[in-house]
Amino acid sequence: MNQPEIQDSELDEIDSLQVFDERKVEKRRLRPLTSYLDFDVTHRPTSARDRVSKKRVITGFLFGLFLIVVGFAAELSHVDEDFFGILSDAGSETVEPGWLSAAWLFVGLGLFIILTQVMLLFYGRDFFIGHNFAAVIIQKPFEQSLRMTGALDDYIGVRYRTRIVSVLGLTSFTQHIIDLQHSNEAKSIPLYITKNGEGVSKKWEELARAMNMPAIFNTADGIVEIAPEDIQKSLPEMIKTGKIKIDDSNLYKVPHSFRIVEDSTACRIDPLIRDSAFSKTSAFLCLVTFFCLAFIGFVFAMRAHDTAPVMMPLLAAGLLLFGLIPTALFFRRRRIIIGKNGIRIKSRWFLWPSVGIQIPPEKLEFVIVVPNSYDFKYSLVVGADGQTTHIGRGLPKEDLNWLENFINAQVRRFIVGKKG
Repeated sequence: MNQPEIQDSELDEIDSLQVFDERKVEKRRLRPLTSYLDFDVTHRPTSARDRVSKKRVITGFLFGLFLIVVGFAAELSHVDEDFFGILSDAGSETVEPGWLSAAWLFVGLGLFIILTQVMLLFYGRDFFIGHNFAAVIIQKPFEQSLRMTGALDDYIGVRYRTRIVSVLGLTSFTQHIIDLQHSNEAKSIPLYITKNGEGVSKKWEELARAMNMPAIFNTADGIVEIAPEDIQKSLPEMIKTGKIKIDDSNLYKVPHSFRIVEDSTACRIDPLIRDSAFSKTSAFLCLVTFFCLAFIGFVFAMRAHDTAPVMMPLLAAGLLLFGLIPTALFFRRRRIIIGKNGIRIKSRWFLWPSVGIQIPPEKLEFVIVVPNSYDFKYSLVVGADGQTTHIGRGLPKEDLNWLENFINAQVRRFIVGKKG
């Protein structure tokens, strides 16, 4: 990537041009627009950009254009006349398509999608890192660019964090972010962003050494500093060497949020809370969609009896797609099983647990409680060789802190094989 040469003197000039009100700073971590970023900071001064990918914009633009074409084609050919005729009284005239017909709804939706994609082109952030200073330029449509600079000595360290990205409220994926953290989150600079967490610990260590700053992790109780040589060590190894402390005083004062079942070979932990990326809004929309389909199917069945054999399978498919599957997603729960072979995390669907994922001891990296900046709730994150699992989001911080300590104790018991 060709990057402009930025000198520290230029950063001073940028700083002198800014007019910035600290009271208007976004306190929550800004969500990156790009899905992948690899900021090369080995040679400075250097720069990078956070923009929506052209592929995503072009895809959205083409989809919007497709809806417009479908809408105009439907309007010109009057394909929606039969539909309105079925809904009208028997023997009455068919409703002529007009500005409020289904065809024009397609056109309106297509125009809206194209407009939003064009607007995305005007959003973005530019980042500059020199030898002594760093700068962030935030760009928004119809607004003057906001420029912020600061000395590198004012940055706290190189932070690793994960972010749950919801897809239409139906599913989600984990985004791995390594950034240069500032006490003012608007000045924090992403250094590495990816959806594939494989090798992220190695990248974290490399960036911390390149920036000559401590590697840090934001927990529910504050910032934890990690020595670069400890970043890639497994959790059992950190417990064995005493770098992770375990409190045995309240180990079996189990909060009401969990149910524990254990024996000599394993310990099973069931958080008593639904644990799903499927939101209440998405559940409501699925419910409305199903009843709309059922109503349309009822109308067709009443007006044309010969369509009943066709509509029944469609309604069954609608019940599966907008009823049973969303219900299973909405009420999903987690189950954690700890044994000598590592940690297994299962998802429980309608009380039936899945096979889940097995994390072997050598790949288990951390178990830690983190704050979620987007909804101000807490969750327990289990990190393992490039993948993370968020558990118990929404439970009280004290309960999750207990769970973190309890899991570490069970790792010591079954995997490390050493007591206190």
